[in-house]
Amino acid sequence: MMTENLVTRLEQMTQDTAKGHLKWNIEIRTSEYRLLAEKPVVEADGKQWMVDEIYVDYHCVYHKEEFAMITYENVETSGDEVRSTNMVYLPPLGVRCFNMDRLAPYAVQTSASCMQAVHQLWETILAVRKQNPQQIMINANES
Repeated sequence: MMTENLVTRLEQMTQDTAKGHLKWNIEIRTSEYRLLAEKPVVEADGKQWMVDEIYVDYHCVYHKEEFAMITYENVETSGDEVRSTNMVYLPPLGVRCFNMDRLAPYAVQTSASCMQAVHQLWETILAVRKQNPQQIMINANES
């Protein structure tokens, strides 16, 4: 799927989610809450960077078709500095994993507008879940 098409679809899905028309199943895997001693550290630019990884698997039925998207964020922290890398994958329904090597063939070329659309969808999902928990199922685990 072209990035522009994905942005349009995500914007439509965000509107439909806000209106209560879509039910989402979300699975999250994150290393964010691990003990500091358990987090990987990389050296780059002459600094030590602590790494957190966050995968979010989005799934819903949209216009009678199943939609699956997995996002990945790599957040590196060194003191007060934070940098991140974001990826978006559109795997077939049979590929629901949290492994970048397996997801690589399904990567989408992202843009600022694409990442904004993903972020807006995420914010909408969280807001709707507060109002109607039955519409949004979230399962979060440590990776």
